[in-house]
Amino acid sequence: MQEESTTHLNKILNNNITLDQINRFITDNQKELPDSGIFSEYMAEHPEFTPTLIYKNCKGLFSKSYIYEILSGKKKNPSRDITITICIAANMDRKMTRRILENYGHRDLYPKDKRDIIIATYINNKNYSIDTINDELAKYNLRTLGSKT
Repeated sequence: MQEESTTHLNKILNNNITLDQINRFITDNQKELPDSGIFSEYMAEHPEFTPTLIYKNCKGLFSKSYIYEILSGKKKNPSRDITITICIAANMDRKMTRRILENYGHRDLYPKDKRDIIIATYINNKNYSIDTINDELAKYNLRTLGSKT
């Protein structure tokens, strides 16, 4: 069964669903658990991106074991920022980044959020340097990737 688009589900939710249809709507449309093999699939399609290279590209922002646990699927709920950082470190395009974020239940990069605009622009321009992106974020006094606050 093909998954319904969020736009379509929002239309149903906002206009057509009645109180007695709640249970059916939830059953039909609830999100499955995250696909913990999604990073493994990407790396299989892009063999140049090994766990070691992705860790190296993360510039020491997270421990090696933590990155490996996420990439292997053992860690099932990485934060949005960690997910974005790994996507950048693996040189993922916007489409794949969106797919990964959605897989883990995170919102996509939002075009009305200054921080997300900067990150998306760097991804769209295939500039995957975490240091360069963080310099740009800092220039606007925005939280950098890998920062705690």
